This record gives sequence, structure tokens and C-alpha cells, in this order.
Amino acid sequence: MTKLKFIAFILFATLISSCSSDDNGDNQSGDSYFKFTYDGKVQNVKTWEAIKLGDLIEVTGQSADGGVGIDFKFNIYGNLYEAFTYGTAITSNIPFLEASEHFTSNTFTFTLENLNTTNKTIQVKFSGKVYDDPYDHESDYINVSGSFKVSYKDDPSSSLEGYGTFAKIDGKDWHGLSMSSTVENQETKILYAENDSEYIIGIAFPKYGAKAGTFSFTNNNFANRITFQKYDLSTHEFIDFDVSGTITFTTINDSYAAGTFSLTATNPLTKTKIIISNGNFKEGL
Repeated sequence: MTKLKFIAFILFATLISSCSSDDNGDNQSGDSYFKFTYDGKVQNVKTWEAIKLGDLIEVTGQSADGGVGIDFKFNIYGNLYEAFTYGTAITSNIPFLEASEHFTSNTFTFTLENLNTTNKTIQVKFSGKVYDDPYDHESDYINVSGSFKVSYKDDPSSSLEGYGTFAKIDGKDWHGLSMSSTVENQETKILYAENDSEYIIGIAFPKYGAKAGTFSFTNNNFANRITFQKYDLSTHEFIDFDVSGTITFTTINDSYAAGTFSLTATNPLTKTKIIISNGNFKEGL
């Protein structure tokens, strides 16, 4: 599958157009702060910006002296979708580095300590690795750590309001967003909902002529099914689980697919079962 990273474009473009250094930058008032250590060196962060679009949040901070920036994209439930560091000057020798794309929480700890929607503040602690190649766990990396408490702006015009995929996986809440897709057998499109955990939930439907309705499925069905994958730390590959369950498309059109699902996912080797219940989704096509 290919990571689309559409949230990188939507959020960052909105962030830049909605905020300026006059809004949140140099914001030392009250108890706001942004602490950041890069490769063992403390960065003097003086400028930061934050915006909330529906369930999605982006926060970026830049050091005043070291020329290093850091950017986070995450949801209101504390799942980290993307983190990267970069040089803030055109002539900077600071490389562009990213947190691991697969099972991010295994190598990067991101804790949403508080989200105050009344005062519009976000408080976070973070620490982990940012890699030269986020798809290669053996590539060069740098350690980063820090914390921040910043004010954010809402974007009431956000087209991402209500988007995402939610379920209980063995009774535990799981919140993700479709950030990649593929076309299978030239007939079936699959949207892959991910977060920073080891799981990926795929929503499969006909590339052409998709219709609303309720469908039972197993591995024998190409379309109108849910796929389920789990990242294996021993092989650094995803395991495709066998599936059986039900999916309901309440709406499916040129813009988005919405519906509900439930299934049992079975590891094809160990036969261990995972129960996915109370699933619902609204994802852009």
C-alpha cells in the first residue's frame, strides 16, 4: 500500500494560512511552554502554532537558535499519526526525519495529557526516534523528547469533521483514520485506516458500482469486507488475518464511505482470534 499522507497537506496548509507568529508564536504568556530536546541538545523553542480540525490536531514548534522544527499530527484520543523534524533555514544541514510509519508507538511515546476544549489548550509529553527512512527500522535515527502546553485554534470550516474509523479491538477502543489505499485485482478499492498501534483496518468495496447495504463476508470475498492486519515485531512485516463478519455501507458515493462493521480476525498461523466489535467509519474516497 502507498501512504497518501493527505492529512500532511490539509493540516499544514490550514495551519500556515490560519496562524501566524503573532497568534501563537512567542507565546510565553500564562503557563504555555514548548520544551524540546533534539539529539541530546536542548532547543530554545520560541515559536509554536497549533490548530484543531474536527478530531485532528497539528502542533509545530521551532527553535530560535538551533534551526530545528518539529511537527506532530494526532487525534483527540491521543493517537499519533505523524511526527517529523526538519531544518528551519534554507541552508540548514538539519535532515528531514520522521517517526516510524509502522507501529509508531513501539518506538515513539506520545502522551496526550490534557485537551481542554473550553480554554482551547493542549498538553503533551513525547520521546522517541525519528528516522532517515521511516519504513526501515534499521535506518539512521535521532532521539527527540520534550513536552508542550499550547493554545490552539479551531477551524470550523474543516472538511475533516467526523471522519475516521472507530472500533473495539478485544474490548479496547481503537481510533484511526484512512491514510493509504490500494486497488486489488483492478476491481476492489481498499481504504486502510491506521493510527500509531500495530493494527490496520481495511475497508474494501467495489471500485465501480459500489452500493449501500449490509454484506456478510469471509476471506473469499474481494469487495464489501473488512481486512485486518497486525504488525509482527519479529519479522517487521504485517500479518494478514483471516476474517469473517458483517459490514454495512450506509452511504457510499464519490466523496466518502460511511457505515458499520463487526468481525472476528484469526491469525493464519497461530489461530489466535481477535474480536473487533462496534465498528463504524466515515472515510474520504
